[in-house]
Amino acid sequence: MDEFVVSPDGPILPTHREPPPADLTPSQQKIWREIVADLDRDWFADTKHLLVELVAHIDFAAMLREGIEQVRAQLVGLVPGSREERAATKQLTALLRAHGKQSAAVAHLSTKLRLTPQSRQSARRADQVRHRTGRRPWDWRGAE
Repeated sequence: MDEFVVSPDGPILPTHREPPPADLTPSQQKIWREIVADLDRDWFADTKHLLVELVAHIDFAAMLREGIEQVRAQLVGLVPGSREERAATKQLTALLRAHGKQSAAVAHLSTKLRLTPQSRQSARRADQVRHRTGRRPWDWRGAE
C-alpha cells in the first residue's frame, strides 16, 4: 500500500513515476522522464511499449537534425555544381527524408498516446468550444 500524508484537502499519495527502461540510452532516458513528468502517473499503464518507441523516434530525429545542420554547414563552402557539392546535397536529401519519417512517427505515436491537444479533445467538445467562442475575425463578411 502507498504511504500517504493527510492534509486538510484529504490524503496525498506520493507520485511514483514509471522509471525509464534500463536499455534506453541516457538521452532517451532524459526524454522519457520529461514526457512522464508532465502526465498522470498511470497514463502509460498499458502503453509503455509505445512510449519506448516514441522516445527512440524523438532521439533519432534529434540525431538526424544534428546531421542535417552539419551537412548544411559543409554546403556553404562548396563550389556549386562540384562533385563534393552534389554528394553533400545527396546526403542532405537522404537526411531530410529520414528526418521526415522520424517526425511522422513522432506525430503518430504522440497522437496514439493521447499526448497532443487534438487527441485529448473529442469532436463534440471541439464543437462546443467553437460555438462558445463567438464569431471569428475571418468571418467578417457574414456579419451584416
